[in-house]
Amino acid sequence: MGAFGDFEVKFARLRANFVGLKRSIEYIQDFLNVQGEKIWREELTRIINFAVEKEAINLVNKKYNANIEDENNYIPEFDPVDELDATFMGRLLRHILSSMDRGFYLDHLSTWYDFEG
Repeated sequence: MGAFGDFEVKFARLRANFVGLKRSIEYIQDFLNVQGEKIWREELTRIINFAVEKEAINLVNKKYNANIEDENNYIPEFDPVDELDATFMGRLLRHILSSMDRGFYLDHLSTWYDFEG
């Protein structure tokens, strides 16, 4: 299986997890009468923006900026998997960049193609 196949399998698993999570949020939202999907979307956006900002700071070798997190809106930080990436967004970016050496993306078809396959 090529690099893109592995990538697709991981995203398929992630999608399946998110579908299950979405169903759970919909159930809770109906039961508690809250806007669960809106809360989920806002929190996920905040976490992704935090990870992107942290990776950007890491890439330009700046000191960590405390302004991207305030004490009322805590985002847990995990130990980096390796020294190259500070967050999951860094690992995703590195995987996409390494995959570009073995294939290409056609924007008008919204599809990745592997040179090997």
